[in-house]
Amino acid sequence: MKSHDFGQFLFNSSAFSEVQLNDIIKKAGKSEPTLATAALFLQLIEAAELTRLDDEFVHTLITPRQAARALELKDGQSLSLAQALIDDGIVDYLNLDQLFKKYNKLEIPPIESALTAYYEKLKGYPDIDFPFAVDVISSFHTFLSETLKTTIIILPPSDCNHENQIGASVKIIGEIPVVVAMFANNEIFLRLAKRYDEYVETTEDAHDAISELLNVFTGHFTVKIAVTKGLEEVPEPPRYGSVANVKCITMLADIGTFYIYIGKAEIFD
Repeated sequence: MKSHDFGQFLFNSSAFSEVQLNDIIKKAGKSEPTLATAALFLQLIEAAELTRLDDEFVHTLITPRQAARALELKDGQSLSLAQALIDDGIVDYLNLDQLFKKYNKLEIPPIESALTAYYEKLKGYPDIDFPFAVDVISSFHTFLSETLKTTIIILPPSDCNHENQIGASVKIIGEIPVVVAMFANNEIFLRLAKRYDEYVETTEDAHDAISELLNVFTGHFTVKIAVTKGLEEVPEPPRYGSVANVKCITMLADIGTFYIYIGKAEIFD
């Protein structure tokens, strides 16, 4: 929570439509979060106190330790998205403060709330351990947000035809086996790969790049499982290819719409 899921909160609360958020997410990539936005986000100040918006004035409202804490959040996608709302004149600081207050009162993190919509759709599939899948997807959402430097929103379940889409996967083997896959149409798959590795030019390059991205994530995740659950899990070599119809999670980023699959069964030969 906090660093990357403010966009998911906005979507879940129906404050903005998918089309509106898609536009805002693209603009967020160019925004530079101010100290005022960061301080509001952390509830260190009230919007009514912002009689001036320069950083020097905001520093008079908070302690040096609080300012340092606010600066640590500036690389997070939540602040970039919030700043884009301000920069584009969609909200003012009073409106933003109200949104932050609602966000900070949430009992269930926005990502977990979004995934509950998938429960009914996925619970009947024996190859998907839903509680564990939530942990994997939440971790993957954070990883992708940081790695691709974009707000990522989990969209509601839909019956999409994934035929002819391409992707890559990595299977973690051990006491809790799981396959983590990522796929999209050819154009968006290339964009995803180029965001990760600027030297990507061909589909083959894209498969290699996304395979590497998944390797990095699964490597980190297996360490997390070892530390938190005491389980020794090991990633297998990546697979890639074209996707048939599979049950997956739909995600929206500034690059476009893509999909992730979390399950026990391989989806590539």
